[in-house]
Formats: sequence, structure tokens, C-alpha cells
Amino acid sequence: MSDPIFRVKLYEDVADRVTERIRAEQWRAGERLPPEAELAKEFDVSRSTVREAVRSLQLAGLLRTKAGSGTYVTQNAPTILQTRALAAIMGDREHLQDLVQARYILEPQMAALAAGQASEDEKLHLRFLVDRMAEKKDRFSLMTAGHAFHMELARMSHNVVLEGFYQSAAGQLRSMRVLESLTEEIYRQGVEEHRAIAEAVAKGDAAEAKRLMKEHLKKDYAAYLCDTEE
Repeated sequence: MSDPIFRVKLYEDVADRVTERIRAEQWRAGERLPPEAELAKEFDVSRSTVREAVRSLQLAGLLRTKAGSGTYVTQNAPTILQTRALAAIMGDREHLQDLVQARYILEPQMAALAAGQASEDEKLHLRFLVDRMAEKKDRFSLMTAGHAFHMELARMSHNVVLEGFYQSAAGQLRSMRVLESLTEEIYRQGVEEHRAIAEAVAKGDAAEAKRLMKEHLKKDYAAYLCDTEE
């Protein structure tokens, strides 16, 4: 059976070529693109195709058009492209171990921050999530409750950048089903590990919260952390 043929629309090809030039900094942030007619000639397409490509890149946040002035690369374009590239890397199973190690480095530090930054109400809520986890009767519910605990801990760090990084990493790991090998019994044993972390956070013991989180992650991700230094 032959491989399927994927047809790329002409304007998408032009948009990709423009994007590559922005990524290579041939056209830098804030710089004006050549006129539409010049781009059409260079890419050997119609002006309407160029307009459609520009429109798609405007929607993507890479270009903006000023009436009577021209089309410019946005100031945010480099950041948008870097974010796209990172998302592609994080979604590639070839980089799975890197993704796990990033979480292993990141989350213990967030637990330490939470111990120092969280309010009393947040600490009570974290304990409540552990109590909810202990009530769960099946593997999927335990896994979901554990995920909610880790997401809440990330919020309690009160660092929106770290929280964003963590959410991206954790979301990708869930989509890759990395923890499918963990049994219900392992998840059930993990309830007390989560409780110990919550208690360390509640006491404001950053060092202990960090240590306990590292131990917890090392157990769950043992297959991926064999080469990770302390």
C-alpha cells in the first residue's frame, strides 16, 4: 500500500518560508517585510497567495500590518517561535527522559517555594486534596487526584513562570502515558508520600518538602532518572 500523499496549500508553503526567515533572523523583530509584489516575485506565487500567507501569520502573531506603511515582524515573533519549538521538543518521545528530568529538577524546588510562600488557606486545601486522594477507590481516580495535588502545589509556589513550565511538562507526560506502568497499589502507597509533603509545606519546612518531593518523583520515574545526579 502506498504512503498517503499530503498536499500543502500554496499559501501555507509561503507562510512556512517566511517563518523560517524570521526564525533565522533574516527578518528581525520590528523589521518591515519587502512589498507584496516583491515577495510574490521572489516566491513565484500570486499576490493573493502572499496576502493569504501574511493573513495566516498575522493570526499566529508573527506579523502585523500598518495601513499605508507595510507588513512588519512583531516584537513577540521570536518568543512565539521559541515557544513553538519547545512545545515540539516536549511532545517528542525521543526527548522523554529530558522531560522527566526537567520535572525532577523543577518540582522539588516548587515544593520548597510553596513551603515558604503558601497561605494558611492554601496549606489547608493541600491537606484536603490528600484526604480526597485517600478516599479514592480505583487507579484512575487515584492518579487524577494525585495530578490535582501536584498542580495545586505548583500554584502554591506563587511563581507563574515556574507554574507554567510545570503545567507544560506534566501535561506532556500525562499525554504520553508515562506512568501507565504504576499499579493501583503503588498509587495507594503514594497517598502517604503526598501527605508527608503537604505536612512539610504546612510547617513551612522548605528543605523537607524539597527532599520528600525528590524521593516521591524518584520512585515514580525510576526508569528515567537512573543517570540524574543528586
